[in-house]
Amino acid sequence: PRFHAKASSSSHQPLEKMMPTRQLFGLVALVLFSGTALAMKEPKTGINFPSTLKGAGSLTKLGVRTKGPVKVYAVGQYDGGPTFLLQMARGVGAEKMSSALADAIKPRCGDADAVEEFKEMLVKGLPNGAPKGLRMAFGTGGGKLSLTINDKSVGCVKSNSLAKAFVGVYSDKKAVCKMLPVEDTE
Repeated sequence: PRFHAKASSSSHQPLEKMMPTRQLFGLVALVLFSGTALAMKEPKTGINFPSTLKGAGSLTKLGVRTKGPVKVYAVGQYDGGPTFLLQMARGVGAEKMSSALADAIKPRCGDADAVEEFKEMLVKGLPNGAPKGLRMAFGTGGGKLSLTINDKSVGCVKSNSLAKAFVGVYSDKKAVCKMLPVEDTE
């Protein structure tokens, strides 16, 4: 049974006459929240990435990090910095995740102390490992590598060479995964 409003005075209207106002509120809500609803799906994992990331600009590229046939995480590159958003497709321990990223950075970075500091920061930020669904954002602007996990800032390592090496992990000739422009992933 449908709910019908009773008109008890001239200031109250039946629900049916209020419908245009309700539709207007719906449209306003859609416009206000549409920026947060827009997403691009990484096709191999089905993981959604926001088209924009607060403080990191617009999504430009997507890729998947695999180990053999296993899809470990999907990665999105944003044009601010650039920033890389890694979203776990499967769970991985903290030590294994931090070692894998540090090992990818080492041959690209001459600052061994900064690589070790990065590894320690990542382990600290992953007290329960990197479970499926976890989001890690790595900012590379301003001569530092910053880390945010599930929208909480973990810290940063001030090292221009470390930040550049992290970008290289996903963009140079020996990148750990192929990054495709977002228009090529649709």
